[in-house]
Amino acid sequence: MMSPRVMESERREIPYRRRAVKSASFFVHENILSYIADHADVGYLDEKEVMGLLIGNLLRDDDGEYAVVTKVVTSELIADRVSVKFDQNSMEALFDAVDEMEFDEQIVGWYHSHLGYGCYMSEKDIKTQDTIFGGETGFALVIDPVLQEISVFDSKKGAPEKVTMIVIESD
Repeated sequence: MMSPRVMESERREIPYRRRAVKSASFFVHENILSYIADHADVGYLDEKEVMGLLIGNLLRDDDGEYAVVTKVVTSELIADRVSVKFDQNSMEALFDAVDEMEFDEQIVGWYHSHLGYGCYMSEKDIKTQDTIFGGETGFALVIDPVLQEISVFDSKKGAPEKVTMIVIESD
């Protein structure tokens, strides 16, 4: 099984573009957020957490780096009410989906659900975030379909902080 091209070790040059809302560092298209909410609702009905990868563009301006999420990818999951992980037998399909990204797209974060205990980063979530992004730019979106909450966290190593999310109207 081959690793997806996105896992390459060299970091790309981040394009410069002024963000629409100065205080926000996470922008997501409304159709993507609807997909994530629907995925979390289905998981809730099955009493299972869900997760996936956030795909989009990392950009920078005078205030730092930010992300615009344009799509998500996921695969078969192994999950229960308090944990979720990608099914190892489905990783090739996940890598294939990641490899279909446009040239300027990359993994900018991940999403997962909590079932009735709010939107925060557990110790395991923080470890996952640190492993994926290692303190570089990357985001974790946490959704709780029971409490109908959504929060986004940055990748500050060991102590992710909530960031402002802006929902972009879809065409």
